[in-house]
Amino acid sequence: MGLKTSVKAPMTKDLLMKYTFYALCILAAVSFISFGFESLIISVISVLVAVVCDYLLSLVMGEKGPLNTMSAAVFGLIVAMSYSLGMAPAMATEEFSILGGAGIDKYLYPALISAVGLIVFKKIQGLAGRKYVNPAAIAKLLIIGLLIMAPSSALMPTDHMGAFDLQNRLTESKIPGLPSYHPMETMYFGSAMISCYGNPNLDPMYPYTYGTPDNPLPDILYTMLVQKYHGWIGGVSSIAVIAVGIALFALLRGYIKWRITLAYLVTTLLFSIVTGYLYGGDITIRILFHLFTGSSIFLAFFMATDPATTPLTHLGQTIFGIGLGVLTVLIQLYMNFLGGSILALIIMNLTSPILDNVGKLRPTRKEKIEPKLPKAKQFTIVKTYDCIRCGACMTVCCNGLSPALIKEAFDKKNVKKLMKLNADYCAGCCTCNFVCPARIDLESYTLGYPMIEEEARKIEQQFLKGTADENLGVYMDMYSAKSSIDGQDGGVATALLVSGMQKAMFDAAIVVKRTDGYWAEAVIAENVDEIMEAKGTKYIRVPMMSKLEELIAKGKRKIALVGTACQVRAARRIQQILLHEYADLELSIIGLFCFECFEYEKLKEETARLLDVDLDRAEKTQIHKGKYIVRVDGKDHSVKVKELNNAVEPRCLFCPDFTAEYSDISVGSVGSDEGYSTVIVRSDIGKKLFDSLDLAKGKVNKEEITKLAIFKKARAKLYSLDD
Repeated sequence: MGLKTSVKAPMTKDLLMKYTFYALCILAAVSFISFGFESLIISVISVLVAVVCDYLLSLVMGEKGPLNTMSAAVFGLIVAMSYSLGMAPAMATEEFSILGGAGIDKYLYPALISAVGLIVFKKIQGLAGRKYVNPAAIAKLLIIGLLIMAPSSALMPTDHMGAFDLQNRLTESKIPGLPSYHPMETMYFGSAMISCYGNPNLDPMYPYTYGTPDNPLPDILYTMLVQKYHGWIGGVSSIAVIAVGIALFALLRGYIKWRITLAYLVTTLLFSIVTGYLYGGDITIRILFHLFTGSSIFLAFFMATDPATTPLTHLGQTIFGIGLGVLTVLIQLYMNFLGGSILALIIMNLTSPILDNVGKLRPTRKEKIEPKLPKAKQFTIVKTYDCIRCGACMTVCCNGLSPALIKEAFDKKNVKKLMKLNADYCAGCCTCNFVCPARIDLESYTLGYPMIEEEARKIEQQFLKGTADENLGVYMDMYSAKSSIDGQDGGVATALLVSGMQKAMFDAAIVVKRTDGYWAEAVIAENVDEIMEAKGTKYIRVPMMSKLEELIAKGKRKIALVGTACQVRAARRIQQILLHEYADLELSIIGLFCFECFEYEKLKEETARLLDVDLDRAEKTQIHKGKYIVRVDGKDHSVKVKELNNAVEPRCLFCPDFTAEYSDISVGSVGSDEGYSTVIVRSDIGKKLFDSLDLAKGKVNKEEITKLAIFKKARAKLYSLDD
């Protein structure tokens, strides 16, 4: 089939970086209007330093720091675009420049920021599994704050504060409505706004005066929206930033976090209005100041949306943008730091791990919503990168899972998080793999994914006992049995649970129970009555690991679990790691024979179409000897199982395990006479469970079980092959 590797959405990480690089190049060209060749030289230096550092690190770090030239080039341009040359040449005295204004320093510092940012905060920080702060932002803040400016004035950029006593010039300004000093504002806010609105082309003798007293705003609008003479190189023209940013968002829709930008701009606008009413002055001018100073507008489109350091969920992104806007205004009002957005960004970056968990979808929907996917493209070679945290996989998951967070938890062996994330509930539709621009096989990080041979051998050695069979797995004995319980195929699975509970082999069990019609969910049974309420087979997938996490959190250590092969794999993976923390944890895992499960809504549709009965009214469902049987009002309705192919879960096609090979004891109807169950004992725990029962026994047809087991393994191999 090749769906998992060669057929993908056309968007790749390289393409994302390429489009972003082109957008930044446009802004670099626009910066020439106000800053001349200096801004272009700084851009070239920053990019070259970043690319060279990336190349050298790839040689030193090998696989831990792969070459990523286009990403490094984008980083270098962001450093350049977020660098300040102070005021325009007519006003660029040393007092007005953050970094000295003249001389080689203005080229040295962006090179230093680019090198430190890429090496320390982009590459080395990335070794932790994720980046916690924006590399360009933190590198700039540290270089400027610690190396260039005295610690006491690290948050007071002199290009805005100036060496002049601008507060005294307020009365000379021709801008009406500027707020004067207010006791609650620790900075001379009006002075700072005069500084930012300065336009040397209006009057070289009085760069802070604007047109006429009666009509100053058009000049202010032009300065702040069209051509600024202060602040970051990339923010020289707010209109250009907005136009290029929106175009980039439209081009990369689905892969760029535009909600952050929108929430940030709207919040800043509203908060500016609030502060205007609190402190007085012209509200329009105050809005222009907070939205369009050199840092804010560029940061909103090109730094605040950095996928690696921002939340994955849509709600988390919105909260991030709101927090960024509020902090920006507060910092600019009360900390004497008119580049407040960059500090606000770093603060909000640190909240991203928390916000990742806000607004996650939950796998509780009965009806799956088919995601709208981009056009497919065939790739002969698929290059894989580290996760860039774009969040696209979380948007398209039809089960409401969080593939990026599951992978992150899987890499860190954080099983508690994996259980909470329902990492055993992947349907195998491969949509997350399809849309991922980093080309990661995200599905393979879910708990129910088939094991590689090495992992399987470790589990067999640790938990199982007996002789290995290449088709049926490791087992000690095999029986055909029937209990006194009126359950599915002799009620053996239910009888094992009841007996184990009565003999205190476990004090809680995770079982699957119908809750609404045929819809079923995992529930915790802590007594025999609750076990009996859940008897009977349900042929739909159910997430179970979150219930295991719930029981462990309650202090339960002797737990039984009944599940299909994928659920058994999930439980064993969890158990392996949990035993390091809870040495007294005892899991009794009862596995069910399973050739395939079905999607609830599709199974309901097919049952109605083929049998003309409502699945939600079914008293019992059974698959026996190739037939799907539904009992409604005491009458059995049946159809060949192969007629239900449209309802089969995609992941089942890749699963090679028919008999739940890694369970303590496996139970199924195949290989036994009607009314009996085949029981495969695979461990000492399984033997103890089976021996606790007095069961009627019959003859097992091992060849019948083996035939289906071989067929399922062959199907999985076929579907796993790449084109």
